[in-house]
Amino acid sequence: MRKKSFRRKGAALLGILGVLFVSLVSLQARPLQFVEGTNPNYEVGDWVSYTNTRYMRSLAVGNRFVYFATTGGISRYDVFGNRWETPFTFSDGLPDNDIYAVAFDFTSGSIFCATPSALCVRDPASRRWRNYQLKSIGVGNKAVRSIGFDSNNIYLMTYNHTLFQSSRDAFNFLEVSDQSVVSLKDSIDWFGEMAFKPIQLPTFLLTGSLLFYPDKYHPYFEDVNGRDFKVPFYQEDPWQTLWLASWGLGAAKADMRTQVLETLPFGLLENDVQAMALTGNDFWFGGVGGEVPMKGVTHWNRSTGQWEYFEGRFLAGFRSDDVMAIAPAGRTVWFGTLDGLTRYDQKKNDWNSYTLFNGLSSNRIYDLVADSGRVWVATDEGLDLVRLKRGRKDSLIVRHITKPSQKVPVYAIQKDGDLLWAATGYGVYVYNSSTGKGGYYYGADGPGNAPTTAVSVCGDEVWFGTRYGVEVYNKAKKKWLGPPERTLLSNLKSLSLCATPKAVWLGTTDGLYKFNRKRRYWKKFTQADGLINPRVQSIVVDGDYLWLGTPDGVTRFYWNAPYRID
Repeated sequence: MRKKSFRRKGAALLGILGVLFVSLVSLQARPLQFVEGTNPNYEVGDWVSYTNTRYMRSLAVGNRFVYFATTGGISRYDVFGNRWETPFTFSDGLPDNDIYAVAFDFTSGSIFCATPSALCVRDPASRRWRNYQLKSIGVGNKAVRSIGFDSNNIYLMTYNHTLFQSSRDAFNFLEVSDQSVVSLKDSIDWFGEMAFKPIQLPTFLLTGSLLFYPDKYHPYFEDVNGRDFKVPFYQEDPWQTLWLASWGLGAAKADMRTQVLETLPFGLLENDVQAMALTGNDFWFGGVGGEVPMKGVTHWNRSTGQWEYFEGRFLAGFRSDDVMAIAPAGRTVWFGTLDGLTRYDQKKNDWNSYTLFNGLSSNRIYDLVADSGRVWVATDEGLDLVRLKRGRKDSLIVRHITKPSQKVPVYAIQKDGDLLWAATGYGVYVYNSSTGKGGYYYGADGPGNAPTTAVSVCGDEVWFGTRYGVEVYNKAKKKWLGPPERTLLSNLKSLSLCATPKAVWLGTTDGLYKFNRKRRYWKKFTQADGLINPRVQSIVVDGDYLWLGTPDGVTRFYWNAPYRID
């Protein structure tokens, strides 16, 4: 194989790049059909997704959990453990994340829920969901807003107040006459809208800066920014705890004896997850929310179970919360956004943003790497190295690594000792921080000057994601191998990449791909497996688990389960 070099104005810099040593086998994407239930090829918990569950319609108090029907699945709170458990979403086998009503059947121990297209039942023994299309069980296209039970039957009440009845075993629902509704109303154990019983609420004492207005029929919260959050449903449990489901603020609970109310934050502030960062128990999520009522950064402390949110429009110094990259560095967290670089000092709770006026090549930032007081910034017009001026938290020292005149977009960067590898709109760029020299790869092998969108380093290998698939450079061998998968996946667009000693993970617009190093083949994972969305925008490896950022939330995949061979 002919050797190629990195050149910058004729200077040979780093020798020859290396290798893709396998072919990529692609499974053709198939349109997702109606989901019948939990995927039998996986154990319960292999796929778990977290979404925005702050918009709630109702709740159901069960034996141990309180279940909340939200627009992002079913969130469930452990009453005795005082903590949130993993939610139920599309990844668990539900056909839809938009939950109209949730119910707990005390007779069987089953959980029921209604989505726009189905009635769903979770068996307490197998812990698996089974979904019944509304049309197939006799309800037609009528949206169900309430679910009820008596000793022999199941009842469904629709949005237009049509009542359906079925025996527990048949799941064949027949419409009930209006005259029967009155006589049945008090004998049915209702959940959802029919279960709402307004009571005179006290003036609760609240923790934090929220206000609560205890209107009997239309209570609501008000935050410090003057926003109102309606409470469409509340219910008192047998232990004198009042549970509240709000529209936009999530869940809350109040002790009816002490009249103290507290909110229970859970899940993402916005569904789109472009960027993730995990350091210890601190997990950060950011994305580009578009025109949504609430958007910003989510922080999850996995040790305490606490979720907190940062909305840029209400924080001085947080210029934009359209986040593309997150880089924690000690007590500082850096955010690369579509409108500048933001620094958050967690200890001082202080925010500062930096833009073109501070010397950055561009305000549009795609990736960040933070190390030893430095921040490497990948922008749409080049690569910058940023340092804070000593004694001045709001001033930067910016060095342009790539030439400003070139204005090449840098989509992803990866630190590798003294080397910094960059995936750019003009192929691969590498920079040596010890010598201060860098350049582009101009050879015919590897990706050449084709756009590269992702990069990941693992030992002697540097993996690159392109619009044609993947390429690999082996630093020890210093050579490329031409990948035959280029022709097999000509339309595959790489969005994220993570190479590990056991496997290589490629996030694309059409699912997640895993390269099994031992067996030397690629496997594709889609929504049929448990992905909440096929567009995998970011990847974080967490031991035996994989976190996958998508436009519809973040999915956790138990990739290294000992009982399964992928």
